[in-house]
Amino acid sequence: MLSNAVVLRYDLSRFPFIEVLERRVFKVSPLSALHERARQARGRRLPGAELGYQDNLAWRALMQNLPDDSPFLQLYHRFVREVIAPRYGKRVSYSNRPKMRVHLAGTPGVSAWHRDADITGRPDQVNAFLPFTRCFGGNALWCESDYGAADHAPIELEPGEVFLFDGGYLEHGTVANDTQLSRCSLDFRFAPTDVGLVRPPWSTVLNGRPERLGGDPFMRAVE
Repeated sequence: MLSNAVVLRYDLSRFPFIEVLERRVFKVSPLSALHERARQARGRRLPGAELGYQDNLAWRALMQNLPDDSPFLQLYHRFVREVIAPRYGKRVSYSNRPKMRVHLAGTPGVSAWHRDADITGRPDQVNAFLPFTRCFGGNALWCESDYGAADHAPIELEPGEVFLFDGGYLEHGTVANDTQLSRCSLDFRFAPTDVGLVRPPWSTVLNGRPERLGGDPFMRAVE
């Protein structure tokens, strides 16, 4: 695990993401067996065809295209308000719609190695990765252990955990899912609106960033 990352645990009974996804979105239980349902659906259209990258996108779309007033997205906003925001000064700016992810068992990687700040231009944001299935080995998010290390390794997590890390400058991505379990997850970025109110360990997520990358934006803001 990254030295400056934080794994936050929350109560699944208060935030029943998994139940909503199983009953209202994918209609499969457990979520880690989503590839079995995907194979059945694909077999009806293309008998004998293997699951691939496009299948991940198709099943992800069931999550990504949910209406704004859907129970799942309402849960997401409440999660940010009640779990994330209190640890970051109670006020954060964050993604109105998170990125939904599906990585079916037996399919190739769904995300190349990248650093979010190269795309967003936002060095002040923290990344949150929220899995709804067990994450390990090939079905997990992979991340380097230090800036520029390129020693990508899986971030092992369980449902009920959220991984907070400096995805802006730590390279991360995925590999082929060679496990027997599919992954369903979401991720989003957020930034505290008043960094002076943020205390350790929550303020430490970005503090390992070297000066060549601009240093710790939280520390600069309170100096």
